[in-house]
Parts: sequence; structure tokens; C-alpha cells
Amino acid sequence: MNHHPVHSQIIDSLKKTPDYISGEEISHVLKISRAAVWKYVEDLRQLGYDIVAVPHLGYRLMSCPDKLFPQEIQYHLGTNLLGKKIVYHETIDSTMDAAFDLARGGAPEGTVVCAETQTQGRGRLGRLWVSPKGKGIYTSLILRPKISPLEVARLIFLSAVAVSWAIKTVTGLTSLIKWPNDLMVKNKKLAGILTELSTDIDQVKFVVIGIGVNVNTSVSSLPAHTTSLKQETKHEQPRVALFQEMLRELEKRYLGLIREGFDPLLKEWKQLSTTLNRRVRVVDSSGFVDGQAVDIDRDGGLLIRQDSGIVVKKLAGDVVEVR
Repeated sequence: MNHHPVHSQIIDSLKKTPDYISGEEISHVLKISRAAVWKYVEDLRQLGYDIVAVPHLGYRLMSCPDKLFPQEIQYHLGTNLLGKKIVYHETIDSTMDAAFDLARGGAPEGTVVCAETQTQGRGRLGRLWVSPKGKGIYTSLILRPKISPLEVARLIFLSAVAVSWAIKTVTGLTSLIKWPNDLMVKNKKLAGILTELSTDIDQVKFVVIGIGVNVNTSVSSLPAHTTSLKQETKHEQPRVALFQEMLRELEKRYLGLIREGFDPLLKEWKQLSTTLNRRVRVVDSSGFVDGQAVDIDRDGGLLIRQDSGIVVKKLAGDVVEVR
């Protein structure tokens, strides 16, 4: 069942009134019959809203479902760009593919695609992202930055910093960033970030940023060496509140990047990094490099000092920490 604009208006009316609101009042405000109000309230109950009805008092909202419905995410969101348009799916093959198609069709910057579950969720390097239904945040956002393709790695850094801060704000949990794009808690993966882009020769047309966060996922349904917010904090976490905070942090840092450049963001990223100043092995399609992770450059490349003293730069790959 999809949301009708009237559903959103009824939910807004119920949220504004902590006590009961009469069917008459709702029908008057929305200019629909009382029978129609009753029908829409029934629809909302089907969607998971707990609404009680008491004769002579009216309706009262007891709780909202923990679903990533657009009107729940947009309620008091406060962003100017991200999340103005949200496309919601109960089930989808991949939010990345859906967002990419929308972007190609001209969808505005800040459009967000989210789903309760993905049948073919993608991680980096074509891997599968496990997406148990209603347990995580699986989302892709469309940006249209005026940057060169070489600078796109900056958006991965921006996203990692923003999501780490959002998690901290909502749950109190500190997550660190493993280069290039994983959020880690105690060496276990909590969230991953992915970018896919469409470019002209020297100008980005659009970038799709994919973010997957394991929120209330049980560890039994996750791959090895991964964790969830529920597992780490020992209780369920509100997905809507976390998603809202992610969008606020992403917008704040995106506008900051446009205004102040990459340096402040890079500094923040380095403070959250679990890779820098460690001995690492970076594995990619050409083999592997061992050495000390000494720095990140302005393209987002990892600089590794080999034992011979030679510094190599890697733009992609998997980091395996060497004890």
C-alpha cells in the first residue's frame, strides 16, 4: 500500500495533537467526509501506525511504525537539499540501480532512494550487501557536485564522517573509519559506503552514494566480522531518527565541502581513521602492498611506506591489518 497525500496530512494532524483529535476536526481541516477519515485511518493502521479511536473523543496516535516512510523521515527533518524527494520501496533489487536510473532521468540533486530490504544489495567491488528486511538502513542519494571525476573519492570520505557522527549523536556509539569506506566498531564492520558516477570528460554529471548501516540486524543473519548497532548497544535503535540525522550530517558536510574545500573534512576523517599509522596490507586486483599507512592525499589515495622506504599510493583496494 502506498501513501496517499491525505495519509501524511492525517499523521501530521495526529502528531500535532498529543491528546485526542475528533474525526470531525480532521474532516473539517482536510475537507473530506468523516467516513473518509475513518477509511484513511484504517489504511494507516494497516501500514503499522497504532491509532486508537474512542467514541466522543476521536483519534489518538500511540506509536509510529519503525519504517522508513518518506513522511516519517521528512517530519521535522530540517534539511534544504537532501531528502526533499524520497522514493521508498518495501523491496527492491538495489537502491543503487534505482537511484542511478532516476539520476539518469534527471532526478534533482538530493533525491533519496531507500528500501526495507534489497534482494541484490551491492557492496564495494561488486560484493553482496546483506539486507535483512526492516533491520538496516539501505539508501542511495543523488548528488550533482561541480567537481572533476578525480575528486569523487572526497564524497566517500564525507559520507563516512557524516554517518559516523550521526551514529554517535543518536546512539552514543563511536565508530571508526577503515579506508576507504567502512565504519568499524572493535574491528567489526558496521556500515559501508559506495559511490557510482556518471561523467563527461572532465566534469561529473552526477554521483550516487550508497550507504548501508546494520541497525537492528541480528548477528546470526550477518556475515562474519560484521556487527550491528543493536549488537553493540544491546538494544534496538530507532531507524527513522538515525536516517534523519544521517541526512542532516551529510547535507552539512556536503555544503561545507562546497564552501570550505576538502581540508577541514580530511582533518576530521583522519581523526576517525583506524587505518592511518598502522601496518597494513592493501590487496587489489594487481596483488598486494605491505607497509605503514602514512597518510591520505587529496584524491583520497592511501599512501603506504614500504619497508624499502618507497611510498606507494593506492586509490582502491581492501585493507588487511597486519598484526
